[in-house]
Amino acid sequence: MSPVAVAARSRAELVELAAEAAAKLEGRPAEAIVAWALEEFGERFCVTSSFADAVLVHVVSKVAPGIDVVFLDTGLHFAETLQVRDIVQRTMPVTIRSIRPRQSVAEQAEEHGPKLWARDPDECCAMRKIEPLEQALDRYDAWAAGLRRDESPSRANTKIVSF
Repeated sequence: MSPVAVAARSRAELVELAAEAAAKLEGRPAEAIVAWALEEFGERFCVTSSFADAVLVHVVSKVAPGIDVVFLDTGLHFAETLQVRDIVQRTMPVTIRSIRPRQSVAEQAEEHGPKLWARDPDECCAMRKIEPLEQALDRYDAWAAGLRRDESPSRANTKIVSF
């Protein structure tokens, strides 16, 4: 990815920009949307991926070689998911940033008891997902995520760009 220095923007600026872009970019090809994001955000734009597949990462890598791809490694992934991540790292021009929670699964179990995700899923997600992801995304103003409108009724009206 060619470095483009773009200053961090305020929340109000980002809200307004997202609304304008959603209207302007609706119906455009994914590559055009990525090109817009790169122009607007430069190195303050990344991709998030769970590596359930690599379609989004592949599309973005064609427009933005070297792009940061943020992967939340909760310590609870299937081996196949980690294999997809590793294959992508070897075969696509991207920079994978695997981020992890402060505690390993074993450390969390020692402090909070085993299988916290079964007893208190909100607390578990806060520690294993929300906190590390918020910290990792702090250096970015925008990111692409693989939300698909056809996945559920609640996503049917997802905007192409949103805040």
